[in-house]
Amino acid sequence: MKNILVGLFSIGVLTSIVAQEAADKKVQAGLVFGAGINMIKPGTKMIAKNGVGSDLTVGMNLNFSFTPTIGLNTGLEFDFESIKYKAGNTSLFYFYNDTEIYRKSEYLSSEGVYNPKGSVYALTERKMKPIYLTIPTMMIFRTKFIGYFRYFGKFGLRNSFLLTSKNYDEGYLLSDLTKTNVPNDGMIPSKRDLSLYKGSVGLSGGAEWNFSGSTCLVAELGYYYGFVDVNRGKSITGDDEKNMTNFSSFNLINFNPTGFSALPFKQNQILFKLSILF
Repeated sequence: MKNILVGLFSIGVLTSIVAQEAADKKVQAGLVFGAGINMIKPGTKMIAKNGVGSDLTVGMNLNFSFTPTIGLNTGLEFDFESIKYKAGNTSLFYFYNDTEIYRKSEYLSSEGVYNPKGSVYALTERKMKPIYLTIPTMMIFRTKFIGYFRYFGKFGLRNSFLLTSKNYDEGYLLSDLTKTNVPNDGMIPSKRDLSLYKGSVGLSGGAEWNFSGSTCLVAELGYYYGFVDVNRGKSITGDDEKNMTNFSSFNLINFNPTGFSALPFKQNQILFKLSILF
């Protein structure tokens, strides 16, 4: 019995020492990997939800400790996303040539006369594949180490900045009366269609495992509510309307496009992240 008690006491002391090394660190840095799903909330009836998209995250994670139980999480993350929607209660069209989607200003003369060029594409479904650089700024509230583990919650912002994007469209050429599906892959949208900044407020929770020295493995699950339109949407006014690409109808007399819209929507995410911190 005495040997058992001594052994248990030794294990407890060793556990406390190892965990204390990680607990005393003021800065933790390391790699983060994540995966999740994207859900949209359309801001117009011209588009509708079409299932969920995906998100793959890789980057660098930084934790700053203000006290043993309160800190700040930040870093640099690259988000490789897919976002899906389909045409809603009206038809959607755009002019294009090869992989370029034409803006309204590219076929509207200074006198306001249309001179349409390229082919007209009738859009039925779209998958956007943007790449963002994300800087999280989240407060961390955590327990002290219980053995090799401590548990935490986070609350704050994910600040995402658009790097590039392409569209993968399903639809048909308006000139094709049979409406045969012709995919338009790798289409380059107008830079003015998309918001350069995408912000979301989120809440996450998880656990940190101190498995060697001060090295920790961190797992967390979070929900992030988007408060900025992914497409520029209703923020487009005045001269910026000339940069729109999507329209909903034609003037049947002169075949000019009408009903331009930037198709606003916001995005919510559920993300699972795995980090290795040193």
